[in-house]
Amino acid sequence: MKQKLLALTLLTTLLGTSAFAEDIVLNTEKLNEIKKTTRVLAKPSIQVSEGIDKGTYYFLKLNVKQNRGSKTVNAFLEKESGALYIGTRYDKNGQKMTFPLTKKAIETIKKGISFSYGKGTKDLYVVTDPECPYCVNFEKQALGKLDNYRVHVILYPLSFHKKAPAMVEWIMQGQDDAEKKHRMEDVMVNNSQEYMAFMGKKGQKFNYTDTIKVKIDNAIAAAKALRATGTPSVYDDKFSKVNWKSLVTSKVAPKAVVKQEKK
Repeated sequence: MKQKLLALTLLTTLLGTSAFAEDIVLNTEKLNEIKKTTRVLAKPSIQVSEGIDKGTYYFLKLNVKQNRGSKTVNAFLEKESGALYIGTRYDKNGQKMTFPLTKKAIETIKKGISFSYGKGTKDLYVVTDPECPYCVNFEKQALGKLDNYRVHVILYPLSFHKKAPAMVEWIMQGQDDAEKKHRMEDVMVNNSQEYMAFMGKKGQKFNYTDTIKVKIDNAIAAAKALRATGTPSVYDDKFSKVNWKSLVTSKVAPKAVVKQEKK
């Protein structure tokens, strides 16, 4: 997509006009209208998935299809001029801001939880792939260190991990959340090979059982709603991304983001 990135100097007047408290969420009809009337957005590879009326401009979330899947980007459409800017949004303090989660997105996230564990009062959402080496590292380091949380696991098998679907199938066939957690630890921490019973012939596409296929589709939708760009990705109860390494090594609230395995 050949479109200039929004320069920080152009954001000053664009971003300081309204607060999220005054935002109006755009309905599907309005999003379709914006896509049809804005030449760049009319491309088949671009989906205008969400939008907010910010007064003098629209703050849009775009899903752009690429060779290795889709990419989520922010866009800003000036109402008066029709000018479209694509890039990063900053607040007056210079902090990078992301598209706020809508009620629908939050419902999608909660619907996509694969299983939960822990009796803590604070929520954590963990997007993970059982074959991902960084996820394995996280699980090993997190053992016994998340007791103060209610952890919601979202299983997100990355397309280039060929064993991940069988691992996920075996984990999700646990009878309840406790067994699913136990199976996940067996695979990721104890290197259990029991999932191999679900592996098909080499080169054959893996097919989930019907009920688990629905759950995995929901989990993938949840990961996308969270804007997870890799695994592991960890989010707090406000769905803000946190640094998992700081989370398992310190009681201080984490802020930075560490290395992930990219999609």
